[in-house]
Amino acid sequence: MMQLSLLDLMEPPVEAVEIAPRQRRTVATRAYGEDAHLVTIYEDSPDPVEVEIRGIPALIVTAFGASTYTVQKPGTLFWSSTGFRSMARGDASVDRVIQLVEQHIDAPKAKMGLGGKLERWWPGYVRQWQFAEATCGRADRSKPYWGWCAREVGQAAIWADHDARQSAAIAQMLADGIDPNDVGPPPGFKGKWPRFSTEIAA
Repeated sequence: MMQLSLLDLMEPPVEAVEIAPRQRRTVATRAYGEDAHLVTIYEDSPDPVEVEIRGIPALIVTAFGASTYTVQKPGTLFWSSTGFRSMARGDASVDRVIQLVEQHIDAPKAKMGLGGKLERWWPGYVRQWQFAEATCGRADRSKPYWGWCAREVGQAAIWADHDARQSAAIAQMLADGIDPNDVGPPPGFKGKWPRFSTEIAA
């Protein structure tokens, strides 16, 4: 009787299959209201297309899923406060993306929709400035506020860094043609929102 070793019983190794990565290309668009905002898509993906949804011009990119971008300047209305919203995974036609956007606009806020009301969009640094002002702007600086961080570097140093960042954000807004007093508070803020002196950035 022939005896088999364990090596004889093992299945032959599976040959490695080399998968070539999909080639990509870069396309200049008007996303975020810029003259030439570059978007990377697959080589075989359709070119981004501009459409109008509920009177709002937008860019639809159907690569890596289906996404929408604003093509207007900061402070204009969109269906996302970031100026961008992913609408679908995988392939989706332009008509389907438009349908999904309209459903998102009309859906109640309890279901993560907009309740029929569009939002003003702002660049990331503006939204960060909003959030910092909303959470820290009315804090009592005579009392401990920053927890263990203050024990490490001192509360005064943290507040100085906070103030410097807020001033730098206002300077950037003015350079970008954004009036900080036109931005207003973030959604959900309760209380009196202060007015800001543009001389901070002078």
